[in-house]
Amino acid sequence: MDNIGKAVVIFSLLGVGILYGISSFVEPAYVPLEEVAVGPHEGALIRTIGVITDFSTTDHGNLLTLRGDKTELPVFVESTNAMNGQLKLNYGDEIEVQGRVQLYKGRYELVADENTIKKLSAENESAVSFVPQIARHPEEYEGRRISVVGYARDVQKHVFYFGDEKSKYCMRVKVEGRARARTDNGSIPISELQKGDKIIAEGVFRYNPENMRYELNLISLRRC
Repeated sequence: MDNIGKAVVIFSLLGVGILYGISSFVEPAYVPLEEVAVGPHEGALIRTIGVITDFSTTDHGNLLTLRGDKTELPVFVESTNAMNGQLKLNYGDEIEVQGRVQLYKGRYELVADENTIKKLSAENESAVSFVPQIARHPEEYEGRRISVVGYARDVQKHVFYFGDEKSKYCMRVKVEGRARARTDNGSIPISELQKGDKIIAEGVFRYNPENMRYELNLISLRRC
């Protein structure tokens, strides 16, 4: 190969390296949730913004539901060893996430890495957790006053159970007299609770040694 040929090869490789380097620093294009959900960006790497309205876990990662402008989009977040699959996110958090759009079981979703999630809303004392998050590490919540979002399952007079949408996890909620009837601050009485209702239960999370399980001692209850 003559000198000219060598120079062409060198400059070609250099150009490819420069383009690769630039692409690694350029953010993917922003696409609104409603556009992602209808599919024109299938296979593309994009970023979008939404509010977390649901959370569940799988053997391979976490599944979030983002909502924005009356559109909901599933976001599958692959787990990494760095966080043991535990996302530090709460119900109502507004996030920006980068990922690749794919079609899964007839519905478009975003596949992302947890390192690409950026929380836009400030974390505060009234943060609401999800049942799967608490189920995986209950000892971290013991003795604390917490708010938890989930779906009502078995509703009784003094006790009810609620969990995630797919019923993989379930939490027992103990209802004392005052909590059964109170309606202040938007709280609803347990008599109005129906199976399948999406609710936020606030209470003190404790371990009950008598039945050897964790449960939530209810303070207030409201619908989402």
